[in-house]
This record gives sequence, structure tokens and C-alpha cells, in this order.
Amino acid sequence: MLRYISAKQMSLAAISLKNRNPSMDVIRGVAVLGILLMNIPGFSIHSFFLFWVDVLEHKLTVNGFIVKSSGILFDGKMRGLFTLLFGAGLMLFIANKKNNSIQVADAYFRRMMWLLLFGIIDGYILLWGGDVLYEYALCGMFLFAFRNLRVRYMIAIAVFCIGIYTYGNGKRFTDAKENSVSYTQTSQLIKEGKVLTAEQKKTRDEFQHLLDQHYPFSKKEIQEMVKEVKENYIVHHSGYAEIFEKHSEEVFQYQSQGFYTGFWESFGTILIGMALFKMGFFEYRLKLKSYRLLCFAGIPIGIILMCIALKLQAKTQADLWDMYSWRPFSTVYLESPARLLIAIGYASALMLLCKVNWLRSFLSLFANVGRMAFTNYIMQTVLCSLYFFGFGLGHYGEYSAKGLLLFVICIWLLQITYCWIYFKYFSIGPLEWLWKRLTYGKGFNKVEVLGTEI
Repeated sequence: MLRYISAKQMSLAAISLKNRNPSMDVIRGVAVLGILLMNIPGFSIHSFFLFWVDVLEHKLTVNGFIVKSSGILFDGKMRGLFTLLFGAGLMLFIANKKNNSIQVADAYFRRMMWLLLFGIIDGYILLWGGDVLYEYALCGMFLFAFRNLRVRYMIAIAVFCIGIYTYGNGKRFTDAKENSVSYTQTSQLIKEGKVLTAEQKKTRDEFQHLLDQHYPFSKKEIQEMVKEVKENYIVHHSGYAEIFEKHSEEVFQYQSQGFYTGFWESFGTILIGMALFKMGFFEYRLKLKSYRLLCFAGIPIGIILMCIALKLQAKTQADLWDMYSWRPFSTVYLESPARLLIAIGYASALMLLCKVNWLRSFLSLFANVGRMAFTNYIMQTVLCSLYFFGFGLGHYGEYSAKGLLLFVICIWLLQITYCWIYFKYFSIGPLEWLWKRLTYGKGFNKVEVLGTEI
């Protein structure tokens, strides 16, 4: 059991603020706060009530506007920002070591091993099915071999990996489009009284299931959805054991098959973060016009692509048929590059803001959050579990998008205030201290842990 750590003891293990990169801390702080906005539905409500509200109301509602705006501006972008910083942190960890010996590799892989364990704990024990620490740790282990590549090769490999991810997700659209053609043909055969083959029946059933998932929903789909919503509500209002049983199945799926699906995007984005670090992006070694270009061109272009993708998404069965009648591509082909453009654009915008003198005091609040991003990320899981699940306050299923946004803002204010007060007495976050202690053992000191913040 860990004993109480005094401010004096913790300061011995802390990274000197003179050696920190405040801009990276600010970006990391904004990212970890923004991630909560994306994660909150997974703790609090069935996704049906968020994403179908406008279709059911036949108009744009306030809740629908919040969901759509969040999808355009934050969904995938905050995680992308956090992922870029993780890549930069990997390079910072290695770059600030005095040599490139086996000792550096030993510390690096021990750090990733413990991060992997923290990810398993966050997913299984703390009940967060969307944990990113596990995925980051595995990607980090692979990426150690890429640390000495030239920037152009890093970017080329990253683009290739993200391209594989995009193509893989987009292929589902192509398969469904082919099934729609077969569905039309078999409908004609049925009218003519002909018997379908087993393969034709299978293809038809698959597309019928896809149709049923769009408005107006089939009776069977409504019954299944009602059943699923009720089961989710009952489970999340139950005790820890019941919730653990349900979540452990989801976490296992996410950290096994799901990992291989998302690996390509995470791997590529982390590699871009590593490339940006080597280019000096986070140390203002690029020309000022480069940051402005990435900010004032990247963000608008990314938002436009996201708006087009949102507009092209099929909500009704009529939309689905219309979509397959003319469109040869999936919206994923727009969303993936848009997310990356916006994430890099946000990073550039924050880098520019960090240069504004009169904003430094305000941005230091986010830097504090970034200095203990690991602690804050896990804290969000704990707070949300205790607030929404049955073994805590049991508020699962009680909030609309408006209520969830208000809740997220309250957590933001809580974490910003907590970090501001905490760093008046301590020099390193509690989980950050534990992570370093596990990585280096009892003898770690300022020199050894220099630059290990991820």
C-alpha cells in the first residue's frame, strides 16, 4: 500500500519546470479535457438517444445541434490531439536521455509495460470500455523501432497506415452498395415467383438488416432496440459485479479485435506526432507562417470536410437508397483526413496562442491539467463511474445532450481548479509519480526522469 508522499519528497522526483515544454503541457491539457466530452456518452446514456433525436423529432433540436457540433469540432479531434502529443512525448522521453544505450530502451519498455497495465485496469477494474492507454502502450512498443527514421519517412509510413485504416472502414460502404444491387435484383426475382439461392438470401438478409437500422425502423429493430436500452439501463443501475460482467466483455472485444481495427489510425497519428517533434514543431523551430497555415487553412478545410461527411450520412431508408444510387465513396474517406487536419490545426492554434503574452496566465491553467494528464484521464473515469453507475449515484440514462454538456463543463472546472491548487503544494501528479516510480524504482531523480512526461 502506498504511503503518503510529502511535497518535499515529490519535488525530489519532479521534472524541473525550467526543462518542461509549456506549450506541450497546454496542448495536452486541452486534449485531456476535450476527450471527456467525447467519452461521456459511453458512461451515461445509450447512444440511440443522442444520435437519432433530430430524425425522430423531424427537426434540428438543441440536443441534436450539440451532438452534431461536437461531432464536427471535437469527436476524434481531441483524441487525435492527445495521440499526437503521445507521439511527441515518446520522442521527448528518448531525446532527453544522455545516451541511446540499452538503459534507455529498458526504461522505455518498462514505461510502456506499466502503461499497458494501467490501460487494463482502466478498462476492466474502473469500467471504461473506451480506454486508450492500452492501445497507446502497444503502439508505443512497436514505434520504438521507428524513432531514428527521417521525418519524411515517418510521415510517409504514417500516411500509409492511416490510408489502410480509412480503406478498411470505407470497404463496408462498398460491400453494402454491392448488396443493395443484389437486393434490388432479388426483389424482382421474388415478384416473378422465382426461388432464391442460399447466397442470395444471405445477401438480401444482410442488406435488409442495414435498412431496418434506418428510419423508419422496422418493428423487429424497434423491439430489439427497446430490449437493449432496457438491459443497459438495468445493468448500469446495478452493483459493481453486474456492471463489471457486462463491461469486461466489451473491453475484451475492444482490446482484442477492436485494437487491430483502430491500430492503424493510432499508429499513424502517433508517428506523425513523433515527426512533428523531430521537425521542432513543439519548440517553435518552424516558421511562423507554417503555424498560421496549418491553423487558418487546416482547421477550416477539416471542418468543411466534416460538414460534407455529416450531410452525406444516411439517416433514413430513403437517404440510404439515394446514397447508393450515385455515391461511389464512403464518408470515412472524408472524415479520416479531416480529423487529422483539424487535430494538427488545433495544435498549431494553441502553439500560436502560447506566444501571446497576455494569455499566458490563463493558459497556465491548462498547462497544469496537462502536467498531470494521466491523473486527470483516470480521474475522469472514476468520477463518471461513481456518478452514473448503480454502485455510485446511479444517474445513468437521466441526461440529454444539454445535461451531459453541463456535467462535462463542471468536471472541467473541477479538474482545472484541482490542478491549480495541487501544484501549489506538489510538483508532480500522483499517478505520474507512481508511473515514474514503477519505471525507475526507488532511485529515480531529476536527471533520470527528465522529459518523461507523455
